[in-house]
Amino acid sequence: MPFWDKLEDLLPLNIISYSQEEKYVYRTDSTKFNGDPDIIINVTNQKEVIIAVNFAAKNDIPVIPRGAGSGMSGGAVPIKGGIVLNFEKMNQILKIDKKKRIAYVQPGVVVSDLQDKVKELGLYYPPDPSSNKVATIGGTVAENAGGLHCVRYGVTSRYVKGLKFVDSKGYLYSTGIYNNKYLPGASLLVGSEGTLGVITEIALELLEEPILKDTFLTYHESFMDAVNTVIKIKKTDIDPSVMEIIDSNSLKAVTQFKDINLKTGTDTVLIIQLDSNLLTDLLDRSSKLENLFKKLNILGYKKAESSLEAEDIWSLRRAISSSIKRISPNKLNEDISIPISEFPRIVEIVRNIENKYGLKIVIYGHAGDGNLHINILYDRNNKSETDNTIFAAEDIFKNTVQLGGSITGEHGIGLSKKNFLSLQYSKNEIGFMKKLKKAFDPALIINPDKIFNVQKDN
Repeated sequence: MPFWDKLEDLLPLNIISYSQEEKYVYRTDSTKFNGDPDIIINVTNQKEVIIAVNFAAKNDIPVIPRGAGSGMSGGAVPIKGGIVLNFEKMNQILKIDKKKRIAYVQPGVVVSDLQDKVKELGLYYPPDPSSNKVATIGGTVAENAGGLHCVRYGVTSRYVKGLKFVDSKGYLYSTGIYNNKYLPGASLLVGSEGTLGVITEIALELLEEPILKDTFLTYHESFMDAVNTVIKIKKTDIDPSVMEIIDSNSLKAVTQFKDINLKTGTDTVLIIQLDSNLLTDLLDRSSKLENLFKKLNILGYKKAESSLEAEDIWSLRRAISSSIKRISPNKLNEDISIPISEFPRIVEIVRNIENKYGLKIVIYGHAGDGNLHINILYDRNNKSETDNTIFAAEDIFKNTVQLGGSITGEHGIGLSKKNFLSLQYSKNEIGFMKKLKKAFDPALIINPDKIFNVQKDN
């Protein structure tokens, strides 16, 4: 084992683990990919991160930053061994400046913990991936995560006002509001999937908490009818904070395990939420939405008349992922971003692909900002199904790009989509990305071989 005894002289022994059990836990994330870490360092502060990265740099050892491991692209998988820097214990909300509406947090803070804390102060942190009760801020910054409310409020990058990060030589940098002088880096690290540097602290903008909410569930005879409803709403000034779409396959999965009352003939549903701090504003926009429903081709709708009814509607959305897992041995959980105007075409294409490969494909997600979750259901023990799943994913990605979309919205490229990156970007564009990687990490030790492979200079 390379030089680990020297590392033990630099760091507290109780944060270093060679345990086979712990290394087994941190070998993977929410994907099928596996690695084999040499060592786990459960960092508790910034100084320990600097020491660990500096040691790795001097000994040419890979460093893989990791939060809760809820990522869906293999971004935290230690495929080349090395050091897994586990940030679960760097989970402090360091300061909340209520006047300036800025939260200063460590990377291991769980998203929902931050949201609950700032809510006590009448403030609001909007990005909310469905894994927000386990996902950490550091991971959501690395992936530039979105979530249910991003149709109105934007994704994570909208809220990052500064970062502290450690480069591949173990040097600490401060960007954004942490530094009076302009120092680039924060915007590049957001969404870089942990490949450019190791984030140790984040400054996040907060908003005023919207205290008034109206929640609607709409029933549609077809996915296309639901899509047309989304398009019509987007052309108005109703400005929903949430527009989630749930297809027939999702509903069939959920209704097997949860008692849900749907109107007869329902194929697809939308969950729509409006919020505001002004009652007159909310009443006006809700009235406009209900009037629009009456003019559209929908089976009907339900407006939540209490917080319990709203919670019941949201339980439908939260039950999708677990329900799908119960009806299929395995699923390939992909996400695409597509112009909303192209929703009808991409859905038609996905259904044709579903028939072509004899697979069941589930579609749901953030209809308001064009981020759809495409789940391909299969059995990993069936080689034909496994192969067809990969072919189906490639077909979906090719068509997505042709329609002006992106092969990922918030899950990232990581390992799961690196072989498909050339479908979206030219050789020159990928080459430029690799130059950025080398500029930040010339030794190529920070989360190596994620997104693409890069060769060291001779």
